[in-house]
Amino acid sequence: MKNLITLFAFLLIASTGFSQTDKFTSAMQKGLLTLDSAKTPDDYTNAANYFERIATAEPKQWLPSYYAAFSYLHSAMLGNQNGETKDAIYDKATNLINKADALMANNSDVYALKAYIVFMKMAVSPQARAMAMIPQSNALVEKAIALDSENPRVYLVKGQTLFYTPEAFGGGKAKAKPVLELAATKFSTFKSNGLTPSWGQGRVESLLKQIN
Repeated sequence: MKNLITLFAFLLIASTGFSQTDKFTSAMQKGLLTLDSAKTPDDYTNAANYFERIATAEPKQWLPSYYAAFSYLHSAMLGNQNGETKDAIYDKATNLINKADALMANNSDVYALKAYIVFMKMAVSPQARAMAMIPQSNALVEKAIALDSENPRVYLVKGQTLFYTPEAFGGGKAKAKPVLELAATKFSTFKSNGLTPSWGQGRVESLLKQIN
């Protein structure tokens, strides 16, 4: 009888755990569909808010904070906000990606997104920030590459940074092209894995069209 009670308790705990996992997965899949269909700054802000709610409900999971940061990044990139407002949105993205980093240390996608955010924050006021923030973004993306050299998004972020960096600062389309071509090659063999990041292939193709 005691063994049956123990077995029942174990099965109850296990089923509760599976239920919570299924609930998280379902919520994340819904959020990713929302993110995938986002077109406007408001769409991305709504996606960010949704992922933040998941992050609050699931404080041990890194992906909700990651996707909230990604969503805020695109909300600011696509919006017509003034510089101060853009900075505030990029700061939100920074805080969220730092939370993801605290939960999933030394993750290539986290560092690639950090680099992306820093570069876009630099672009708010390039004359004042380029000297300090371009090297900062470059250092983050090089760490992302060191953590996973097969991750296509690290080469997208690096190539995109070079694409938009003036030649005087070591960038330009000629330098961006081989890096973006490498990203395209990596994407050709990349296999998405459930909820983990898989974005970027379309962006690589778009940038290469602007070069070729």
